[in-house]
Amino acid sequence: MKKIDSVLQSMPLFKNIQPDKYTNVLSCLNGRIQDYAKGEIIYSLQDPLKSAGIVLSGRVNMSMVSVTGTEHYVQQFDPGDIFGEALACRADPMDNGVLQITAVQNSSILFVCLSHLFMEKALTCPYASQVALNLLKEVVDNNIFLSRKVEILSQKKIRDRIFIYLQSVGRSGNTVNIPFNRQELANFLGVDRSALSRELCLMRDEGMIDFYKNEIILLRNDLIS
Repeated sequence: MKKIDSVLQSMPLFKNIQPDKYTNVLSCLNGRIQDYAKGEIIYSLQDPLKSAGIVLSGRVNMSMVSVTGTEHYVQQFDPGDIFGEALACRADPMDNGVLQITAVQNSSILFVCLSHLFMEKALTCPYASQVALNLLKEVVDNNIFLSRKVEILSQKKIRDRIFIYLQSVGRSGNTVNIPFNRQELANFLGVDRSALSRELCLMRDEGMIDFYKNEIILLRNDLIS
């Protein structure tokens, strides 16, 4: 339980809730833990998404699969991240449509039934009310993220996709720390890895950026602003 508490304490979803009340909250939300091996599918296409998942350990990827079977990387979830929170709020679970959620490392997931937050018995629980308020903020932040992702994928040029991505992530001064390896970044941007590497090298040669492993240094003022 100590391991779970340390993860929940880092989550905005449990903000303003004391750790000694986590058991009450998880009981209300039918919390359960399940382990997945690397490569195992957590939610496949058309699976009704009944519960949101909180990553306790490992790493999980969400991808979108087109009607032709092409898989497009959408989002990565690390310990303390939550996935499926919007769909899991429905009292009547619906198919997730085109989304697939897969463990890319051996992972431990805490599932919570967020739809219970909107049942009559939960409305009088101060802890459930606080989680519902925190959840609203989480959904808003995730919608902003997905809107930016759509903006990135709508760009025809790889360079434009890189520009928007670099301006959307947190940085220290003019240094951007990329949370992906090169293949994962290519998947996120929806481009071929070799094409991404070629474009990054061109941008470096033109004096726009420099990079070393997962760090990209912005050298041009219009990229920093």
